[in-house]
Amino acid sequence: MYAPALKHPMDTTEKTMANENHGDDGSDKASGSFNGLEVIAAILLGLAGILTAFAAFQGALEDGNSLDKYTLSAKLTSDANGYYSDGKQQFGQDLALFTQFQILVETGDESTAQVLSDNFFSAELKTAYDAWFALGDESPATPLDMDEYVLDDYTQGDLLTEESDAAFAEAQKANEDGDKFELATVFLAVALFLAGIASLLKARAVQMAMLIASVVLIAPGVYAILDGKGWI
Repeated sequence: MYAPALKHPMDTTEKTMANENHGDDGSDKASGSFNGLEVIAAILLGLAGILTAFAAFQGALEDGNSLDKYTLSAKLTSDANGYYSDGKQQFGQDLALFTQFQILVETGDESTAQVLSDNFFSAELKTAYDAWFALGDESPATPLDMDEYVLDDYTQGDLLTEESDAAFAEAQKANEDGDKFELATVFLAVALFLAGIASLLKARAVQMAMLIASVVLIAPGVYAILDGKGWI
């Protein structure tokens, strides 16, 4: 009589390990799916992280640009007001001189009026007076009402005001673009959070839902970045 052959202990161990790694119910396929989702989660984490950093950097740049433009606009406005103030002073002086000149003319003291006009009239007032006098009865009340009466201070003030308005508009545009980048960081930060949570979960349905939500949130974040850069 022969004794029955004994199974080697290693045979049972190897089969057990094989069953664990390659379950009869197709668990190896499920494991592969989980690994694939984790790779997608890792990719989304990297993408969302890079985009978040980029949006934050661009937002900081636009905020700085906006501050610089607002400061420039305020400076230009202040300079323009200085020119306008000087122009008003000259206008007042010219008006007073012409009034005195006209009184002298009407009272018959034309010699004194001539001295006044030759020595005290500004170049702008002289130019306007010649044009005003040539019109005769059709002339306006004073030479200062003529188009020929042009003060350089007013002209310079108008130019600085235009530059100030342009700088202010640029500041507003930069501020709006900065807001778009900040909005992008909000979407991307939430997408980053969802992708990170998805990489920790083991329930396939929940993991996929988290990844889909992450992708959905990345899309408006990218759109806000493109809009802020003026590429769309």
